[in-house]
Amino acid sequence: MQNNYDDTEKIIEATDIVALVSKYVKLEKHGKNYKGLCPFHQEDTPSFVVSPDKKLAHCFGCGGGGNPINFLMQIENVDFPKALEMLASFNGIELKNQSPKKKVEDNNLKYYKIMQVASDFYKKYMDSTNDGKIAYKYLEQRGLDKAIIDTFQIGLAPDIGNTLYQVLKDSDFLELDMADCSLIEKGKNDYYDLFSNRIMFPIKDIDGHVVAFSGRIYKEEDLKNKNQAKYMNSRETKIFHKGEVLFNLNLAKPFIMKRKRVILHEGQMDVIASYRASMEEAVCTMGTALTDYHVKMLSRITNNVVICYDNDKAGIEASKKAIRLFRNHNFNIHLVILDLTKDSDEYVNKYGIDAYYEYFNSNLLDANSYLYQVALMGKNLSDSTVKESVKDEVFSILLEMESNTIQSDYLRLLAKDLNTSLEALTKDFNDYQNTHYKQSVETINYPTFIEEVPYPISIPKQEFNLCEIRLFLFARADKSYAMEIDRRIQEYMSGFSKPMQKLWILLVNSFYDNYSTFDEGAFIKMLDEEEARFYLDLVAYANQGKDKTPYTEQSIMDSIEKLKVLSKKSDNVFLDKRIQTSNSQSEITELINEKIRNKRKQNELNKNRRK
Repeated sequence: MQNNYDDTEKIIEATDIVALVSKYVKLEKHGKNYKGLCPFHQEDTPSFVVSPDKKLAHCFGCGGGGNPINFLMQIENVDFPKALEMLASFNGIELKNQSPKKKVEDNNLKYYKIMQVASDFYKKYMDSTNDGKIAYKYLEQRGLDKAIIDTFQIGLAPDIGNTLYQVLKDSDFLELDMADCSLIEKGKNDYYDLFSNRIMFPIKDIDGHVVAFSGRIYKEEDLKNKNQAKYMNSRETKIFHKGEVLFNLNLAKPFIMKRKRVILHEGQMDVIASYRASMEEAVCTMGTALTDYHVKMLSRITNNVVICYDNDKAGIEASKKAIRLFRNHNFNIHLVILDLTKDSDEYVNKYGIDAYYEYFNSNLLDANSYLYQVALMGKNLSDSTVKESVKDEVFSILLEMESNTIQSDYLRLLAKDLNTSLEALTKDFNDYQNTHYKQSVETINYPTFIEEVPYPISIPKQEFNLCEIRLFLFARADKSYAMEIDRRIQEYMSGFSKPMQKLWILLVNSFYDNYSTFDEGAFIKMLDEEEARFYLDLVAYANQGKDKTPYTEQSIMDSIEKLKVLSKKSDNVFLDKRIQTSNSQSEITELINEKIRNKRKQNELNKNRRK
């Protein structure tokens, strides 16, 4: 394996260390060297020096850094082979012998190149046209200066229907590959651009590859048009999976490691607002709910998270789900409630970055405090019906607490807030503990299959997991029960197939936010072509009558237990991939042990199901 590193000196010599370090640290020229704040420890006075001549980056405060490879090993938390591979890629050098580890597949290289050309085109169009000046003015009104625009490589899609297509075609890319990247579409006569007349935010994976775009309207006439979608995101492609990408994670990663926390927002503008306020460790999901994959990905970098979602009903519900996911992975969780505004972007633009920074870091709530506060938020506690509802909601929160001491503290607090005796409240809580798990579903309208849809089964060889069908049809039948099932299965979402995960998230997080009962026509309108095809395939498959089990309370419990088993299987597939791509023996050992624990849990779950 020694010859894997034959090109080490050549790669180091080829490296522009200033360009490399500038990806992580803001540098300023200082004589023949460059200086900046150290990325490895907190400091107010720059002590991190980069020497282009010596190819060294060194902190005179903590001793961090070194040559380009050592710098990458520390800043990216990777081993030597991975750092060497990353540096070779940075310099466009191909290693003689690649070790069998995770790397960009050759098939995907063409897509990354297409997306980078598209990103460069959008940026150039933004910087050199009259429309770009209008877009710049709009962004400046939103508080974004040129430095921020350049940092995030924000660009502009022209209002001419096939400009990007012509640019990509002139670069000798194939139409099919452009379409696979969700950049163009085939029209009646020719291809046209999918994005037009929108400010373009490149979405990058953790390695910095552009994998998607989010386009925002900016012209006054479009902003006034209520039928015009504010944002348009790339559909999922071979290199872009919404449930696996976090906006800004590539830039935030070194800050997350340095500050030992990640800030989780709902939208890109909120991430940028935090970035402007020197909280560069902020990320957000891409038009979908937080997934178990997202949390696992973050768990490799930190175990501390600060959730700052919108303070509306949808944001609060999303925060509750995020808390459950992070708890499953043993995160230390804090949250911020922005009392005066809806979100971080609005707060920064209304009160300024200094006020936002001060408020944010002075108002961190632990998860229990947050859940308690939102349970009482805006409630009329003098109304006896509301009082009972709040009491039950807080009781459900207390059940999640493992400490009797903390439970007791919150019971005392609740007694004070409800103006009732602690003795009476404690008795009610004890009764609640004894009965809450016996949730009855007798009042639920059990799922019945709709009339068969005249739609061809596009995947006749695929058999759906019956537990997927049952859980989805129960959720489709009743909103309240959908929310209860969602609460129970959040830890086991990886047991669903990926298409079903997307469908479930759309039903629970999007559809039921706007509708109280299921309307199939309205639901299908929310789906893209691929999602609609999967949904109709599922319904058609269900209508074939292969599921003979009656839809009862026991059926739903059996489905959840089956999902747990499938989740453990899925987790082990994920672990197998990491084992194959890891170059760290200690990490491999840890992953194997985790896989063994998962297998034992899987066997235990199977035994319980057979009892």
